[in-house]
This record gives sequence, C-alpha cells and structure tokens, in this order.
Amino acid sequence: MDIIAEALGSWASEFNTYSCLLKIALCVIISMIAGTERATKLHSAGIKTFIFVGLAGLSGALGDMYILSRGGTFSLITPAVIIGVAIISTNTILFSSKNQLRGLTTSVGLWSVGIISALIGFGLYFVGIVVFVLFMLVIVFLPKFEKRMKQKSAYIEAHIELKSRDGLQVFTGALRQLGLKINDIEINPAYVNSGLAVYSMNMRIVNPELKGKNHKELLDAVSSMETVVYVEEIF
Repeated sequence: MDIIAEALGSWASEFNTYSCLLKIALCVIISMIAGTERATKLHSAGIKTFIFVGLAGLSGALGDMYILSRGGTFSLITPAVIIGVAIISTNTILFSSKNQLRGLTTSVGLWSVGIISALIGFGLYFVGIVVFVLFMLVIVFLPKFEKRMKQKSAYIEAHIELKSRDGLQVFTGALRQLGLKINDIEINPAYVNSGLAVYSMNMRIVNPELKGKNHKELLDAVSSMETVVYVEEIF
C-alpha cells in the first residue's frame, strides 16, 4: 500500500467521494505550482492549461478505477488521455525570432503533469508527489546549472545581427583572427525584410588561450566589430 494512503487510512486507497476529493485537490495544487513556474517565465502554457491537463490525467485514472471496480480487466481511458496530452502539448513548441527552439520543456512538463496526476488518481500518492518534487527541482534549478556549464564550453551558439550580408566575409575573417571557428551558420528568416543580415551561428573556440574564458567577454569582443549590430548568446 502507498505509505501516504496507509497513513491517511483505508479510505484513501478506496474509490469513494472523499478519496476523489483529496486527489482532485492534490492534482489542482501540483498543476497550479507547475503552471505558475511556466507562466512567470512567459511560456505559452500557463496555470489554466496545466490545471486542465492535470484534471484530464486525473479524470482518466479515476474513470479507469471505476471501470476496474466494476469488473474491468485493464485501463482504457488513461492511455488515451496521456496520448492526447502528448499530441496537444506539441503545440507549445515553436521557433523564436532568434531561430531558437522554444517550448520543448513546457511541452514535456504538460505531459509529465498529466502522468503525475494519473498516478495520484490511481492512489499512488507518494510516488506522484516524489516525482513532482523532482520535476520541479529539475525545471527550476537545472537550467541555471546548464547555463553555467555552457559558459565553460568550447562551443558558443549565438544570435548575430550584421549591418548587411556583404559584411559576412569580413566578419568571419575577424572571428578567425579572434580565435573562433564557425561550425554552422544559418540565416534567420524572421529578419528577411529588416534591412539587416541576421544569423544563428555555432562557433568553436580554437585558440587554446581562450578556452575556459567567459563567453560574455568573447561575445563583447565580437559585438565591438565594425560590421556587427547586435550579438546575444543562445541558451
């Protein structure tokens, strides 16, 4: 038996009004927490979307529990709900104006909240809460750690705006002199009619003296070049 359900009493493991109300309350709370974290970072899916997804996962589990209590042999609703959430959540994925893939974490987050809510719906309170705590730790603290690690990497991905496309050859030559090599370059279609030549570039630090140097210092040097209008590292 789930340790939380055991601590609450046998009613928490049974299919009854009180256990359903407890599960609904837990589902709404975890969905609100996850949705608030995403909303404060201005992502497309916010509190309402996360609550809807959480309630969908919970409803699927409760529906399956009712079917099983009536003699059913396997779950039908929960798999359909989880697949549906996975399909819907892909709509949160898009490309930003800097040609950067955005919304992937939010998409996976919606799917995860749906699954966690289903776990709670099946009475696995402890597993659901532990997984949710780990989910929040990853989504809140891991990006900061990942950003610090990328700052120490020999590779830099940057959004770069040049005054004109004619200046690209001069710019690439200046990068080589600085000690950076372009591994990949892609023109950004979002700025086609802006009058600027805008690129997403993946660069590698080839100068041994620059390895381990803060990326901000290197990009400050890049932004000071005559042909450059704006530079920003992409994380």
